[in-house]
Amino acid sequence: MDHFSKKIFQELEEMQQQTGRMLRNMSLARMVPMGDRLWQPPVDIYEAASEIYIYFDLAGVDRSAFEVLVGEHQVRVSGRRQLPAQGSIACVHQLEIELGRFERTVSLPSVVDVAGANSSYTDGILMITLPKRQKKVRVRIQVREGE
Repeated sequence: MDHFSKKIFQELEEMQQQTGRMLRNMSLARMVPMGDRLWQPPVDIYEAASEIYIYFDLAGVDRSAFEVLVGEHQVRVSGRRQLPAQGSIACVHQLEIELGRFERTVSLPSVVDVAGANSSYTDGILMITLPKRQKKVRVRIQVREGE
């Protein structure tokens, strides 16, 4: 490859990196409200031998402002986050915190025992612990001759 072609590829790669940074730092949805748009809180899911652990980042959400629905195959968390009103704001310099209604449904990696679900909410982190449902074991049966 000649020097000119290498230079063009270097320039294109640099433009791609800069564009990626710009798009990650800019969100049209944050700048222009889209009516009744829902936002989705970040979530982490971990699996242990007998349980599944789910962590939702709900910083700034009051405990009474969200609900959790657990099914055998998925978990849904929904609610609303509001910041205290500031009447004296003259100019907005940066908007990154998602406000308003949110909903997040996650699929579970294993079937869970819904009756054993447990949760806690501390420092803006909702932790849900779900015991895995015990798998049914196979049983070999003897087939008798019919009459």
